[in-house]
Amino acid sequence: MDTEKVLDIAMTAYWQTDPADVSVNAITQMAGISKPSLYRAFGSEDGLSRAVLDRYAEQVLSEMFLILHGGKGLRRTLDALIDFASGDPRMETGCLFYKMRAGKHRLGPDTLARVEEIDAAAQAAYVAFLQAARNAGEWPDGLSVEAGAKYLGEQIALAITQRASGEDPARIREMLTLALSVFTRP
Repeated sequence: MDTEKVLDIAMTAYWQTDPADVSVNAITQMAGISKPSLYRAFGSEDGLSRAVLDRYAEQVLSEMFLILHGGKGLRRTLDALIDFASGDPRMETGCLFYKMRAGKHRLGPDTLARVEEIDAAAQAAYVAFLQAARNAGEWPDGLSVEAGAKYLGEQIALAITQRASGEDPARIREMLTLALSVFTRP
C-alpha cells in the first residue's frame, strides 16, 4: 500500500466535502486497498484523519504561516491574506482545517488534539503579526492584540467558508477587504 497515495486520496475526499461525510469504506474503495491495510498503516480512522490533517497543514496551512511571518508589514500582509482567502484556487471547496474545526465534536481524540494545536499556533501567529505591526508603529496602541488576532483569523475563516458555499470570489475579496480595513484605519 502506498500511504502517500492514500493520504492524498483521503485529503482530497475530506477537503471536497465534509470529513464526516467520507467513510473509511469510501476511502478504501477510492484507494483500491483493504480496510485492514488502512488500519495497519494508520491504526484507526482517527489516525488516518490526523495524518491527513498533518499533510494538509504541511502543504496548505504552511503558506498562511509564511504570509504571517513574512515581515512585509501590515498592509502588504493583509493584502496577501486577502489574496489567499479570496483567490487561491485550492480554497474553492473551503479549508479542510476549518471544516474539521467546525465539526470537532465528531473528531477522534488525536485529530481533535491536532486541530486545537493548529488553532493555537494560528492564533499565536496572528498575535505575533499584529504585535510586530504595533512595534513598527503600523497598528495603534489601545486595541487588544489578542482580540484583533481572533478577529483576523475569523474573518479569514469566514471568507474561505464563503468560497466553499459558492460565493463570488470578487465579492468575497471586496467584503474581506472591508472587514480588514479596521486594521489600517488612521
